[in-house]
Amino acid sequence: MREGEAYLDIVWRQFKKNRSAYLCLWLVGLLMLQAIFVPLLASNVPLVYHDGPTTIYPWYYHLFHPSQSIDLVFNMGLLGFFPWLMLAIVSDWWARRRAISGRKRLAIIFLELLAVWAAMIAVAWIPATCPRDPYGDLNFPKEQAKDPQTRHGLYVPLPFGPTEINLPSRLEPPQTSPHPPENATKFNQRFTHWLGTNSNGEDVLAEMLYGTRISMTVGLVAVSLYLAIGIVVGAIAGYFGGAVDMVLSRIIEIVLLFPTLFLILTLVGLLGQNVSEQGGQQIYIAMAVIGITGWPTIARLTRGEVLKQRSLDYTLAAQALGASHWRILFRHILPNSLSPALVSVPFGISGAIVIEASLSLLGFGAQPGQPSWGFLLHVASQNYHSWWLVVFPSLAIFFTVTVFNLVGNGLRDAMDPRLRI
Repeated sequence: MREGEAYLDIVWRQFKKNRSAYLCLWLVGLLMLQAIFVPLLASNVPLVYHDGPTTIYPWYYHLFHPSQSIDLVFNMGLLGFFPWLMLAIVSDWWARRRAISGRKRLAIIFLELLAVWAAMIAVAWIPATCPRDPYGDLNFPKEQAKDPQTRHGLYVPLPFGPTEINLPSRLEPPQTSPHPPENATKFNQRFTHWLGTNSNGEDVLAEMLYGTRISMTVGLVAVSLYLAIGIVVGAIAGYFGGAVDMVLSRIIEIVLLFPTLFLILTLVGLLGQNVSEQGGQQIYIAMAVIGITGWPTIARLTRGEVLKQRSLDYTLAAQALGASHWRILFRHILPNSLSPALVSVPFGISGAIVIEASLSLLGFGAQPGQPSWGFLLHVASQNYHSWWLVVFPSLAIFFTVTVFNLVGNGLRDAMDPRLRI
């Protein structure tokens, strides 16, 4: 341990020594950036569309379309990423010149992120007050009815939407050109389905790219939910002990009895047809159930650490100085007891991704109109001859889960004092 080095600095230095985990952390960052910027990579909605004298900007409207419920947070991140990045760079340069500590610099950058997100929420209401496109609900003529003299649009590199149906091109193998849609007067075949199409003629590559959003959303939301519940419950049980500890421990043991996958299936079955009609609710059910049933493990880990920390000298000193129980717990003990809980986060995200894929494969997760790796596997189960519907989603799930698990292994080793050099 170097003189004046904080605990997080020690963990970060140890983590960087694990090259595979450090590389995987960068890969996680790239996955998040890809999930945020995918509308700039694949979209059947043009950035700018000209129809004679009329010029509209449908891509921006599409970001805040009512169908984008799960994608809304990512779309706000897309619009706010570059303003926040520039703001963070300038504020970090200013903080370094003022010799502000690293923790305070991180706090400033985090507050700037919250401010940009608040601004994006306000911006999200602008399309509702602006005039809509003249074709109504983004249903304007696309490239298949293109006339270079009067109608043409500027598209992103992959001009296929994740839910764009083209039945004449259904179940096409990789690297094939799309067939003209029905009733198309003109059609541009200069683009290629690099990973083939599914049973509705939807481009698999576009679905794979957008599927990252659902996987990341399920993993991050579910883990954040059970991490918050588990830390609070475990900290209270470990600090107060006695009857409080006994009651909370029995509750933890009861919740551990519920199997996550079967509980989700039961809830979806009980809600019945309403879930299917209100598309997307299965994903919310999965996130909620994973969060509600996953916290007992976090609670047990936090409880054990708090039990150890409350008997140390700094806790006794805080009690002697008259600090309240809640201040001692959340200000002094809990920050020193989070290591085991934080180590479980990458493993929890990978587990949530696998559960979501399993539910979608069984038909209880993502539904038609929601791009998901698991739903592609569900389509493949009905079309065994379409090998690309099995191989590419399986590789994506395997790659993502492996990356998060390696990050978790590296974080666990970095926080283990027995392995520090």
